[in-house]
Amino acid sequence: MDGAIKVAVVQGDRRRGAVAQALALIADDARDAAAQSDSAVIVPTLDALGRGWASTDRDALSAAADALLAAGAGSLEVVAGKGSAGPNASTCFDRLGYRSELSGRAVSFHDLDAETNAWTRLPGGEGEGGEELRVSTRALESRCRVSLSIPRTHGVFRLGLGLPSLGAVVHPEDRRRLFEPRSPVGAVPARAVPILSLLESWRGWMARAWLSVRSLGGGMRLTGSERRRLDGVERAIRALSTLAAALAPRISVIDGFSGMGGEGPEMGRRLRLGTVIAGADPVAVDAVAAAIMGFDPLDVAYLRSAQAMGLGVADLAAITIVGEPWSQVRRKCRRHSLDRMLRLASASTQAGAVPARRPHFGYRRRRPSARWSTRS
Repeated sequence: MDGAIKVAVVQGDRRRGAVAQALALIADDARDAAAQSDSAVIVPTLDALGRGWASTDRDALSAAADALLAAGAGSLEVVAGKGSAGPNASTCFDRLGYRSELSGRAVSFHDLDAETNAWTRLPGGEGEGGEELRVSTRALESRCRVSLSIPRTHGVFRLGLGLPSLGAVVHPEDRRRLFEPRSPVGAVPARAVPILSLLESWRGWMARAWLSVRSLGGGMRLTGSERRRLDGVERAIRALSTLAAALAPRISVIDGFSGMGGEGPEMGRRLRLGTVIAGADPVAVDAVAAAIMGFDPLDVAYLRSAQAMGLGVADLAAITIVGEPWSQVRRKCRRHSLDRMLRLASASTQAGAVPARRPHFGYRRRRPSARWSTRS
């Protein structure tokens, strides 16, 4: 090991092979992670409604399980919580084919919401600002955590990648209060989601246009509701930093064969990048995935915060890419309709204060000249 921060980027036609190849490129890191614990904990991404294309695919889970077992892990535990929205995690394990795919291997499945005494309050008891944050005891005590996420735009963090996907091991009440954007998805039947997604796309287009007009002058004055929303976003970023400090994955894999753009992480449209990103530095993996999706990683607040806390590297110049150069697989995805506003939270997190007030529109009324102002 030369100490360099390595991230594997693999593009291919088949998901299983791409995931296996990406993990093979970081095989030394995988062996080091597996050697830390007899049992590795895998945290998949489960869509709010259990949709297969918006959840970790069974092939990605299978390829990751094979790589971990080959690296020396004695057994595997697949853990996730869903809360009250849509089917529970145990049902998703069956519907998505996880149990049948991993049948015969040393793998156990855990629906965190169904386990009693499954939660532990993070050291210190509460997050910054008095926000309580309870996490899975099973995930917290594991010394080999593996995140399997899909790339999504996000109405709170701008991007829902490896670190935000750790919300799956947070108590559902805390997760809804801190990490999940306000959405009606839990209150509608699954069959109505495609129609609602289309309506959300139109609403998002109008919101995106309105925010664009308001920022023509280089900034915009926030309304009261927008300021409250940004305050909530900043609390969520601080809570995510606390979560990442306690439960950072030893291996992070982002499966870009199926992601979500637009009104993610629930009402977005399907996004296909055809790329798998993997590494032992979860901040670096998220940074490379952000760049592939057309974002500047250092302009994403939670990534910059994680780097400042020493949790990893978000500067692309300090990351060694193995496999495909990220610039060759880069694709510009449709951003969340509130992305322009969420960037203000990115700026305010760095400065430690809410952005200065700016006019709603790009033009300003001209002040009367001195010649006219002196008239009575």
